[in-house]
Amino acid sequence: MFILKILYNLLIAIIVPIAVPLGYIVAFKKKEDEDYFQRYGVIKFPEPPAKCIWFHCASVGEVRSLKSAMDFINKEFPDIKIMISTTTATGKKMAMAELDPYFAFLLPIENSMSISHIIDYMNVKAVFIIDTELWPNMIRMASRKSRLFLLNGRMSDKSFRSYKRFSFLFGSLLKRFEVIFTKSDEDTEKFSRIKGSPNNIVTLGNIKFNSRAEIIDSGIFNYIKNHSVFAAASTHRGEEEIVINAFKKSKSCDRLIIAPRHINRIEDIRSLVISKGLTVSMLADRDGSTDVVIVDRFGTLEELYITSDKIFIGGSLNHTGGHNIFEALQFEKCVATGPNMRNFQEISSLASDHRVTCTVKNEDELAEFIDSPECGKNFKSFFQALDTDRERKLMHLKEVLTSVYNS
Repeated sequence: MFILKILYNLLIAIIVPIAVPLGYIVAFKKKEDEDYFQRYGVIKFPEPPAKCIWFHCASVGEVRSLKSAMDFINKEFPDIKIMISTTTATGKKMAMAELDPYFAFLLPIENSMSISHIIDYMNVKAVFIIDTELWPNMIRMASRKSRLFLLNGRMSDKSFRSYKRFSFLFGSLLKRFEVIFTKSDEDTEKFSRIKGSPNNIVTLGNIKFNSRAEIIDSGIFNYIKNHSVFAAASTHRGEEEIVINAFKKSKSCDRLIIAPRHINRIEDIRSLVISKGLTVSMLADRDGSTDVVIVDRFGTLEELYITSDKIFIGGSLNHTGGHNIFEALQFEKCVATGPNMRNFQEISSLASDHRVTCTVKNEDELAEFIDSPECGKNFKSFFQALDTDRERKLMHLKEVLTSVYNS
């Protein structure tokens, strides 16, 4: 292991002189050069606080998952300052704009001296790595100089196969975490097998707590508000045909709104709709007379959900793994998904248990869902269960932080 460590750091020493200028050119072209040299440890820190914890996130998705947890920490532990590092520039911008941390910066990737300096200078007592960002030098230094935790630990089947092949390396890294909090029992099993032991691996669930959003309705869908609307959101290639066929078979809704996951596919979807003998317009056209409306702009999903009577969430009839169903459920809307919801398994299972979602496998079952009057009558118990689950997770976080500053 010692020889591998030497070789690994030697490789980094060779790569860095090449990566610095090339990376800067890329960052400059993407207009992300402002804090570029933070990646190499050139960071101007604020006044060090008396108490500080450090969250590391890869990018935007991980940053967003911290919102409720940070609100809780700021309320329960007002004297603890939170700093956030990210791997991407967009993640850092998101952290600064939405989370208001004490400090946000780009991670000096695998720079042991910088990691050590950050922990010492900022009085960091605990480091929380979000998801599965396994940077060996960061993990070694953080575990040596502070208390190290993994939150939202998850491992895809592909990653598991790779980690298992090199379990002699990754197993030793996982043993450096004081506690690994995973998203699911399946993830717990995978981490246990790589680590070689289930000790200190806890199934906590997703820390991206689902809270109802306060939506300002811009009225963008007002021109069809007098219609019965079936919405298909975040759809992928192949799913639109199933959605259109189901809509044609149904009798309850007279308007179909399709919001594809990737807007660059709207012309293909338009052609598909026309081939099915239906009239179609784009959202920007504001034409309320067509059978189908295709959403051709970003940032409208939650307003679409408010407008709709029945909703299908895409990425679930193929192998994508589904998309966020809570964004629709928060408005107490009837939601259907396909059987593949592995990316949102926790909330999908909870919603299914409380019968506020329906699983469909084909166009006939989707048409039946559209026409079914029995839908979403248990939202009160569903939201109560969510609140209970949120409190359970926050208590785990509170216990960790209490132990950090009382030990």
